[in-house]
Amino acid sequence: MELAPDITAEDLKVFLEEAEEQLQLLDEDIVRLEKEEGNEALLQEIFRAAHTLKGSSAMLGHTRMCDLAHAMESVLDRVRKGTLLPGSGVVDALLHSLDGLRALNEELVSSEKGEYDIASAVAELNAAMGGEGERASEEAGDGGEKGPLALDDDGRERLQSAVAAGQSAYQVSVGFDKESTWTAVRCFQIVHELSQVGEVITSNPSPEDIEQEKVGFELRVVFSSFQGEEQVKGVMEAVSDIQSLIVDAYSPEQATLEAQQVTGTEETAELKADEGAQAQASQAHTAQTVRIDVERLDSMMNMIGELVIATSRILQIGKTLEGKYADDLVQELGRSSSHTTKVVNELQEDIMKIRMLPVATVFSGFPRMIRDLAQKSKKKVDFIVEGQETGIDRTVIEHIRDPLVHLLRNSVDHGIETAEDRKAAGKPEVATLRLSACHEEGHIVLTVEDDGKGISAANVKEAAVKKGFVTSEDAARMSEDEAIGLIFASGMSTKEQATEVSGRGVGLDIVRKNIETLNGYVKVDTKVGKGTKFTVRLPLTLATVDSLLVNSSGALYAIPVVSVLETARLLPEEISTIGGREVIRLRGGVLPLLRLDRTLGMELPGGKETDDSGRIPVVVVRGSDRLVALAVDELVEKQEIVVKSMGEQLGDVKGISGASILGDGRLALIIDAPTLIATTV
Repeated sequence: MELAPDITAEDLKVFLEEAEEQLQLLDEDIVRLEKEEGNEALLQEIFRAAHTLKGSSAMLGHTRMCDLAHAMESVLDRVRKGTLLPGSGVVDALLHSLDGLRALNEELVSSEKGEYDIASAVAELNAAMGGEGERASEEAGDGGEKGPLALDDDGRERLQSAVAAGQSAYQVSVGFDKESTWTAVRCFQIVHELSQVGEVITSNPSPEDIEQEKVGFELRVVFSSFQGEEQVKGVMEAVSDIQSLIVDAYSPEQATLEAQQVTGTEETAELKADEGAQAQASQAHTAQTVRIDVERLDSMMNMIGELVIATSRILQIGKTLEGKYADDLVQELGRSSSHTTKVVNELQEDIMKIRMLPVATVFSGFPRMIRDLAQKSKKKVDFIVEGQETGIDRTVIEHIRDPLVHLLRNSVDHGIETAEDRKAAGKPEVATLRLSACHEEGHIVLTVEDDGKGISAANVKEAAVKKGFVTSEDAARMSEDEAIGLIFASGMSTKEQATEVSGRGVGLDIVRKNIETLNGYVKVDTKVGKGTKFTVRLPLTLATVDSLLVNSSGALYAIPVVSVLETARLLPEEISTIGGREVIRLRGGVLPLLRLDRTLGMELPGGKETDDSGRIPVVVVRGSDRLVALAVDELVEKQEIVVKSMGEQLGDVKGISGASILGDGRLALIIDAPTLIATTV
């Protein structure tokens, strides 16, 4: 694709980074505009984003992006002036144009010219403005006399110096086509072209007004040049949308300073000063930040993990030496190693914070998605987002978007009723869909909650039997919670007919798999006629994991705490057998019992059946929608461990997700509870 010839790869990189930020801001704010039409700060923010995209893409030479951004800017300017209301039609046009800007931006990423034509988007924007666009432009023009422009003292001095040097003084009067929506751009082009062959002394509208698109359909410019009148006309012939063009000799003595022009200049100066102050404040803030490649952060995190293991080992050796030798050097080693451990822990926390991103980076795209889904399904939805400032490690945040997309789409399509059905049920016509995030006990908790029709356990059982997931007898014995859990089965759907949004039985299956891959779980709370709440619980990071260390047949295992419900010590007689499989009764329920070493195929001869008290230590873990008791030899301790991938070295062992090296040098294998349960129960 064609860009300005002097654009470097670094220029393009900077533009793409800035453009992505502006496009993301527009995506969030335009949807808000529909609800907050009186929010002047929001309007100004949207306008500035479109204006920035227009200017930076023009400098880059991406003319189609510049023209489309300018068309959006024109609509936003009418809204800003109060001559156009940001109704659904206007917002639709802005969002469709935003999609176009993204497509044009993607051309730069792929370095290939796409097929996107801005004509339809521009036409939709013009149609959204209706007749208001032209009226607003006429009102914004100078509307003054068409006589000679007056000069202030500075302008007179500059013009006199130019004439004394042998230049001629001219006033150029230009009339534009009143059907044009590009008047501000044409004004800018003319002033720019004239400045190439002479000195622009003054103009009406002023350069500042042109920059802010406070223009009408006439431009007058006083300038000096060594060129003759015909040459001056010639430099403007390439500018489009000109209906009339007059170049006259200019005499300062014929003009008087107009009060209206003075007032306009003062107002423009104040506006310029405000913008300058804002720009300085923005630059001051930007100077405090720096962009870092995420690969470097990942590398630093890996090195910190190694450092944590090494310092833990040194601390353990120091304690051993202190127990053997009463020596001053040994004590000094202990103090030094303790201090080093403290510093390394603080460094690890700081790196973790640097890697943290607000979940807003994921949440920000959802309001647009929900708005489009609601319109497509002809439903009214009030989408509320809470806790966007909640931080989460980037390794986790990369994996949570897809599950949340499926949950939100499921709520709109399955859970929320049409306005007519809600009204008939005595509910408000506008449904409430809430997405929230918060920190809780070292984990991040995400919830998707709607006030729709809820999930009927009976309907789920019926659909499951019809699709062959369970038999009628098994379905009859299921509790409501067990039946609701069937919605996560692959291919499961209660919809009779698939839609563009859902109904094919793949959404919630993906949700559960992705979340369990992150050592998390999803829980469903629902009530028929009242609504449904999905709760997702995830670790804040995948680099370190809070784990319960257990011993089985002499091997050390780490069970992520997020999968652990409780621990118990059972007498051998409390274990029963059903259908040849061991089970236990716990809190009124029956749970399968798995001997951890046997299940993993790592049982060693002479292993202990019970601990020193004659009881069997048991860990109750959650996997998918099932609970299982794991029998072990010993419950060691709860500890935060650094996760290391074993890769091909581990082989194909179902139920093991990785390993960790502890402070004393021992290796602990990390249990993947969902996979372990899915492959054995």
